[in-house]
Amino acid sequence: MADPHIQSPMDLWDILTVILYRSGLTVALAMLFWLKYTPEIAQLGFLVSGVMLASSLHLYLKSFRLLFQFVMWGGLLCHIFGLPEVALGAAFLVIGGLCYKEYFCFRITGLNFQPLIFALLWVSLITQADLFIDLFRITAFILLAILTFKKWRMPLHFDIGDKGKYQI
Repeated sequence: MADPHIQSPMDLWDILTVILYRSGLTVALAMLFWLKYTPEIAQLGFLVSGVMLASSLHLYLKSFRLLFQFVMWGGLLCHIFGLPEVALGAAFLVIGGLCYKEYFCFRITGLNFQPLIFALLWVSLITQADLFIDLFRITAFILLAILTFKKWRMPLHFDIGDKGKYQI
């Protein structure tokens, strides 16, 4: 996580990855909406969102950066090898996990439960429990909408923080 009070110089890659990360949140938000109407396309969109988030993650701790990246790589491999439910679970783990990370920045009430909400949404989708799908989808959508709005309002350098603290 970055320190917003420190403004490190940003190169083109920093700007690009911050925009990709924030766009990944936006794509996930759109897919939560479309999940009800076009679930197959939404599932692919969640994979795209997860890749955007995991590939552009600015976390000081290398172990957490790599964890999210490897989970998403595993999800993509699962999708390629015909396990779309597992792939969706991987994308939800990345999206929900990063929402949890963002809770410590924004303190949005309920955002710290987003990993659980995404897990319950995933189980509801697997078991085809329509009532619960809508409940968890709408809850996740509202929390992610608030986060995404707040995230886009911040200056880009807030996501980077002190470059000297990153583990390589």
